[in-house]
Amino acid sequence: MGNLIDVAKRFIEEHRLRDKTVVLFFDDVDKYVRDYTALYKVANAIADQIPWLFIEKRISILVFLTVSDNAATKTLNRLVPKGGYSPYLLWNLPKEDFEKVVNEVIEKTGGKDNIDAELLWQLLGGNIRELGTLINDYDWDVKAWLQTGVINHIENAIKKHAANTFNSTEEALKWLIKKGSIAARDYGLGEFTGQPDAVEGVLGLLEENIMIDINPPGIKHLSKLPNEPWMGRNHAYQIPAYYWALRAMIEKGTTNVKPDDILSIIKT
Repeated sequence: MGNLIDVAKRFIEEHRLRDKTVVLFFDDVDKYVRDYTALYKVANAIADQIPWLFIEKRISILVFLTVSDNAATKTLNRLVPKGGYSPYLLWNLPKEDFEKVVNEVIEKTGGKDNIDAELLWQLLGGNIRELGTLINDYDWDVKAWLQTGVINHIENAIKKHAANTFNSTEEALKWLIKKGSIAARDYGLGEFTGQPDAVEGVLGLLEENIMIDINPPGIKHLSKLPNEPWMGRNHAYQIPAYYWALRAMIEKGTTNVKPDDILSIIKT
């Protein structure tokens, strides 16, 4: 990233971009930078360079660092008090646009005739990257994807983060149900079904990117968030399938659920 900033400086010099606005995008930063201490230092260095470029070169620079990992987001949010840094939330595609993409993919790839666009919305919530995973890694096999990519992921997250506190994932789930029921009552959410603001990302659900904080201090929303049960005021599930899977676990009182349990709840 430091090299890219140097390239941008040379580009500005070579093309004499005085009195212009230069926009730099660093896409999927967290995909390539796993050391978030280093990520903070780099982002901080970029923030320090911008005033110099503005004063010395009369260049207005906008830098966008896109991340999806919750830990990376929290790391960058440490820059907010520094000034000149603003967090933005860009959500997945709206339902209508997502269904258009699904139908176009089916048409162009010769996808299976029995694909249910409404079900995919309930599972993916407009997430195009996860749609690609379902197609490329699972050949549209929703049940296999639910088992491996959703159920197992939630169970492993709970197991990992509950290891030092609970004797088993089942004990951790019982604690979550009790905690969530109290929170749902206090927040006026009705019966606890895994509502994101009642779950609040505990038991590693935030750390493992099963949930996301959508309302940290100073954030600005670039897209309209859907009015769906997997979206809360302060928290949301990264994809709705996580919500439906955790809801199945809550209703059955066990993490040992199957894809059919999830699909049955969605259809009711």
